[in-house]
Amino acid sequence: RFPLDIDLTDAFKKQQFNLDTYKTSVEAYRKTSDKKAKSELTALIKKIKEEYTATIYKRDPRRKKLAEIRGQIALVQNNVDLFGTKKLSDKDKVGEEKRLTLLLEQKEKKLKEAEQGTMYRNAFEWRFEFPEVLDKDGNYEGFDLIIANPPYIRQEEFKDLKPHLKSHFKTYTGTSDLYVFFAELGFEILNGKGQFSYIMPNKWMQAGYGKPVRSFLRAQKIHSIIDFGDLQIFDEATTYPCIINAEKNEAVKSFDSVLIKTLTFSHGFEEYVNSIRNTILISELSDETWIITSGKEQKLLNRIKSISVSLSEYVNGEAYYGIKTGLTEAFLIDEETKDRLIKEDKKSKELIAPFLLGRDIQPYLTPEVRNYVILIPKGFTIKKNLPKSNPYHVDEPTPRYGNMEYNDASYWLTDNYPAIAKHLLPFRKKAEARTDQGDYWWELRACDYYPKFLGTKIMYQSFQVKPCFLIDENHYYCNNSMWILPTDNRLLLAILNSKMGWWLISKYCTAIQNGYQLIWKYFGEIPIPKVVSKEQSKAVIAIVNKIISAKEKGADTEVLESEIDKIIYSIYNLTPSEIKIIEQR
Repeated sequence: RFPLDIDLTDAFKKQQFNLDTYKTSVEAYRKTSDKKAKSELTALIKKIKEEYTATIYKRDPRRKKLAEIRGQIALVQNNVDLFGTKKLSDKDKVGEEKRLTLLLEQKEKKLKEAEQGTMYRNAFEWRFEFPEVLDKDGNYEGFDLIIANPPYIRQEEFKDLKPHLKSHFKTYTGTSDLYVFFAELGFEILNGKGQFSYIMPNKWMQAGYGKPVRSFLRAQKIHSIIDFGDLQIFDEATTYPCIINAEKNEAVKSFDSVLIKTLTFSHGFEEYVNSIRNTILISELSDETWIITSGKEQKLLNRIKSISVSLSEYVNGEAYYGIKTGLTEAFLIDEETKDRLIKEDKKSKELIAPFLLGRDIQPYLTPEVRNYVILIPKGFTIKKNLPKSNPYHVDEPTPRYGNMEYNDASYWLTDNYPAIAKHLLPFRKKAEARTDQGDYWWELRACDYYPKFLGTKIMYQSFQVKPCFLIDENHYYCNNSMWILPTDNRLLLAILNSKMGWWLISKYCTAIQNGYQLIWKYFGEIPIPKVVSKEQSKAVIAIVNKIISAKEKGADTEVLESEIDKIIYSIYNLTPSEIKIIEQR
């Protein structure tokens, strides 16, 4: 009844199976149209799979681990170490035996789950589904082609798997999302010249965790990378995908890059892609970050970099994120609350500072402050001469405000800053539960750059949909959705707010919907010209001052900003055709 030369009837009757039996069974199933034969082959294939699964259970490495733990428990009970010499204290003995017993119970539970089939019930065993990729000994020879859309699962959601992943994958970092490992695994199960095609997030090209991925892919034969930027091609999720086509083979000098700028293709996707293909040289890519752009743009970037230094070098590496309070509801206050606290106790003013939120800012213009932060830095309480042997400690503390009990140094806060203490006390439990705090629950986390907020500085949002940089001389603090560059360089302010600056941001920073995330590691790489003439610098600064003055009066500054754009183009030595590249973005 079987359509192949090898007759499986005897194997089916005797229940004697091997790799050839299975491979032949699958091939027979695919070729036959006989319903009865298909039914018998289905039963045979199922039986082979069940025997394989049973073998997996018997060989499960968890069994060996259980034996090891039981041996460790025996050593503890006998009060010796692995060499039979070191004695444990009674306290250590009890604690170690309890720990090992709990571990044994956990491992036994997982093994039981495996034996009941729950560990493998929904697993996809590709060696069963594609036996033709196995050699005569059951080792895989590899697939000719792997096409996949790997799972987009963030690294926080599989913490328990990380120890296993670390020992198995070259592309591992502690912050890698799951699709990274699927990419490496795809290459692993290809044959010598197998083809690889994945649609997956484009974050690996610039994210810190993508560095080993970039290094790994540089060693493969990349055919093309099609980047969709921030275009959303999946209705059910916000993603930033790319398609990478490659081959498991020796790397070549270049590959095609395609930056998709629309999802409307009048003559079809393939023709659109072919019309905008560009070539990228592998030698022009580093492991630090990959920029997928057009050939003209790549050439322009290379020329600009040759006359520039990175922004990070330009500001001597000084870039700092805003303050993390860990409990906004307690430490962030409005104008009315600020005024009330100072009215209740004038000393409150010492601990209250003007505070900006990212949504408050506009390009160039220093906004009016609407929020304030109760700023008590780590070490403040001790510096105020609170003795280590705390005189405020009492055996039976009595509440001073409402029903909130407190003791020890909290009395110091109440005695020295009563209005602030009254405001903060209702938040005490939440404040104590913060992972980041100072020496006491009312203090903020350690930060060695608080003084940087008190000088002139450029401030900016870390998420931007248009250039948004301002210069602050009012000693404003900010939350961690903003960053500061401690400099009064108005030429730099103009570059960052210009069309040229925005174009550079678009090339170096991670795309978000309609904008970019200015992660410093990448934003800090944008090129700033090394040499600027005094005339150019003076002209830019004069216009910046006019823009700031005009914005304070609510006037339109579009013409002035266009003048700055022209000067910035000249500073970067752009030709008319290069300017067109920038302005056509």
